[in-house]
Amino acid sequence: MLPPKRRITVAAREQFREELVNIARRIFLSEGYAAVTIRRITAEAGVTPMAFYWYFDCKDALLTVIWDEIIQEAAQFCRTHIEAVPESERTLAYCEAMLDFWLSHRDHFRFIFLGESPTVDMARLRRQLQDLPGIQQVYQDLATLLRPYTQRQAPAELASACLRTLLIYRLFGFLHSVIGMHQPDESLLATHREWVRNDLRENLARWQQAT
Repeated sequence: MLPPKRRITVAAREQFREELVNIARRIFLSEGYAAVTIRRITAEAGVTPMAFYWYFDCKDALLTVIWDEIIQEAAQFCRTHIEAVPESERTLAYCEAMLDFWLSHRDHFRFIFLGESPTVDMARLRRQLQDLPGIQQVYQDLATLLRPYTQRQAPAELASACLRTLLIYRLFGFLHSVIGMHQPDESLLATHREWVRNDLRENLARWQQAT
C-alpha cells in the first residue's frame, strides 16, 4: 500500500520548494541528469507530480536553479575567504578561493560545466546562467576587485570587463583541464595550481603597472 500523499500548505510552500531542489540536486550529482525525473523527485517528497509545477516549468528549469545555487555557494565562499585579506591582495585571494572551491567540489564542476545529455541542449541552459544571481555575483565581485587596475583607463567599465574575461579564462581553462580532461594526482595538482597562482599574480602586477 502506498503511503498517503502529503498536503502542502501555503505557508509551507517555500520550504517544500527547497526540499524539491535538495532531492533533485542529490540525484543529479550522484546519478546524472538522465536519472532525474519529475515523478521520482515528487515521489521522494511524498507528493503528486503536479506539485512540481507549482515551482518549475520543467526539469530543465529546476536544473538551472540548482546550478545557480551551487555558483552562489562558490561566490559566497570566495567573499568570505577574502574578508581578512589585505585589500591589495584580495583579487588574487578571490581567484585562489575560486580555484579551491571547484577543486574540492569536482563533481559539482562536472555537473555544471562539463555534463552533456543527448536529449538536452546543455549549452543553451548554461547560457541562461549568465542572467542568474550566481554568475552575476561573481561578475560584480570581480568588477569591484579589478577597479583599481582600470581606474585610469577609458572607458574603465570596458577595461574591467576585458580583465574579468581574461581572469575567468585563466581560472576556468585550468579547471576544465584538470577536472575534465585528466585527473592528476594530488601532488601534481598542487604544482599546477601554484603555476596558475603565479601566472595570476604576474598578470595582476602587470595590469596594475599599466594603470
